[in-house]
Amino acid sequence: MSSPLLQSRLEVEVKDFGPIVHAKIDLRPMTVFIGPSNTGKSYLAILLYALHRVFGAIGGSPGALRYGLWRSQIGSSVPECTEEASAAFAQLARSVSDIIVSREDTAVIELPDGIIELLRSEFDKLRGNISSEILRCFGMDATEALVRKGSPERAFLGIRHHRPDDTDVLEQTLSIDGRMTEFRTTMPKEIYFRTTGLEQSYLSFGLQKIEHATSGRSDDKDAWPIGYLESISSLMDLALRQVVGDLSLRGFYLPADRTGVMHAHSAIVSAVVDSAPMAGLRPVSRTPLLSGVLADFLSQLIRIDQLTDWHDETRRPKDSPDIGQQIEKNILRGIVGVERSELINYPHFTYRPNGWKEDLPLMHASSMVSELAPVVLYLRHLVRPGNVLIIEEPESHLHPAAQVEFTRQLAKLVQQGYRVIITTHSEWILEELANVVQRSQLRPEELSTVSVSDAALTPDQVGVWLFRPKTRPRGSEVVHVPLGESGLYDSGFDDVAIALSNDGASIFNRIGRDQ
Repeated sequence: MSSPLLQSRLEVEVKDFGPIVHAKIDLRPMTVFIGPSNTGKSYLAILLYALHRVFGAIGGSPGALRYGLWRSQIGSSVPECTEEASAAFAQLARSVSDIIVSREDTAVIELPDGIIELLRSEFDKLRGNISSEILRCFGMDATEALVRKGSPERAFLGIRHHRPDDTDVLEQTLSIDGRMTEFRTTMPKEIYFRTTGLEQSYLSFGLQKIEHATSGRSDDKDAWPIGYLESISSLMDLALRQVVGDLSLRGFYLPADRTGVMHAHSAIVSAVVDSAPMAGLRPVSRTPLLSGVLADFLSQLIRIDQLTDWHDETRRPKDSPDIGQQIEKNILRGIVGVERSELINYPHFTYRPNGWKEDLPLMHASSMVSELAPVVLYLRHLVRPGNVLIIEEPESHLHPAAQVEFTRQLAKLVQQGYRVIITTHSEWILEELANVVQRSQLRPEELSTVSVSDAALTPDQVGVWLFRPKTRPRGSEVVHVPLGESGLYDSGFDDVAIALSNDGASIFNRIGRDQ
């Protein structure tokens, strides 16, 4: 039996945000933003990254929600075992014990009112975290700058988690103006509970400690604080995932200017130090030199081979292909590496073409290699199944054939449990994505008749969203683009091709008449 959470749907809605008049999207394992420049594709991608930073994990540390809980509850601030708290946790412990004994794969836990209020109070503390993280990621120091120009209203952000059959919708909303006010949230009255793995072990351990300490069978004064912290932390994780869905996953952002950063990272590291608030190193400055997404990328890049994935429970199965190696083999035709200087322990990135015995400094390699090198490095050292990888313009500096192959590799990442969000202007990427979806409709015996058979995703795994300019009101609206009857996504690229063809025919005809 699969978890009901796998059948849930997460919807993110924004109004009057940046250049966007209105957007309502549901995040898929592969989410694609297309449309003309200056319509808000990167705005929405950066916003999603900021939300992952708040609800998921920040760098190698717990996310803001988890961190706030632990900071407020560790040490002397651990609450005393009141009679009301004792009853609530004892009730919960009995429910969990019954579920474990039943040996069901997935069950539902009804939360006592006292625990719901505790969870709600922690969510309500997030308003400041959300506003500061959004500003940090955009490199801004005033929230009013995020409101669409000419809009008389505030910007609006809504996060809605539609649980199975849409019978239970959990929502968080935030109005964005000069003060980032009116944060509202709903909490679940029950949570889905997977009875295997770490969810079961952490939650049951904490609740068993509480039940033992509050039942009168133990004189262990440490049992209540330990059980409290373990169980509430686990409950918070479970509730977090069910309120904000995939936004609770750890996210990584590869910005559009990553090639330049790969070439110039050593020259601009001093700027990162000066703008350390963007990388979380010093108190916030009013005039940051780098946006948060770029500073995060640079900060992770210079520590890429030293970072650990402490929090990840999921690993790539041993029999699954290493996508980083596949990119090196099928596109780069060589190996990306990291070397560190002995004097200052600073990384130098290298590229060794197939057949070479010596490494080449990355800055001397082609721009295609520099473009894909951070993808390979992130997959090798940092990003794991269950994480979200956001890539701006994956087509940059890639020949159309390389764009197609890279799209296939991204589809294989999704097959392995990664989540991928891309912004793109490439018709080659979009056409290959259409092929990726079409392949999933073939029968096993039919797959052997096509040139590529191992890159396939179902229609509900891929979501394409078109950012379409508007004049009244001025800005853009975001609409879902389904796979058409022709087997392609209607992106508007054909309009450009037709206009070019007509223009070329007109010029050719004119030349013929003049001769």
